[in-house]
Amino acid sequence: MVLSLLVIALVFFGSLSEWLVKIPEVDTTEITLLEEKISLLEEENTELKKIQDFYLARNLVTSDTIYSVQTGMLTMEATGLISPGLANGIFVEAHPYMKYSIGLYETLEEANALRRGLVKLGFSDAFVASYKGTTRLKIHRAE
Repeated sequence: MVLSLLVIALVFFGSLSEWLVKIPEVDTTEITLLEEKISLLEEENTELKKIQDFYLARNLVTSDTIYSVQTGMLTMEATGLISPGLANGIFVEAHPYMKYSIGLYETLEEANALRRGLVKLGFSDAFVASYKGTTRLKIHRAE
């Protein structure tokens, strides 16, 4: 008898809860569209960050003293091999050569860290120079 009442109560309350609480159907199409929009916005944000970093670096190069590591000199004829989109370096004309420096740093210490790494890679004559715009201010002794 108790078992029968228990079964009836479970059936009644089980169906009652389904009757009282309606769980809406979820449209996954809308969720998918929102996820795609979020993904596109994240990609756009990444691209905008790259553009911002590029302009900040260019502003640094033209307005402040910066430090860079000169790694080589090329003849003017060979400079056609250099990518015009290269942003983290300085090209300085010194006829008949083009001097190439990589890395744009606010401090001498940062530039020296790159120079030491390049020397370990075999660029034994790499050195740090400071610039204001494209004008070389000084060649800094190796530390």
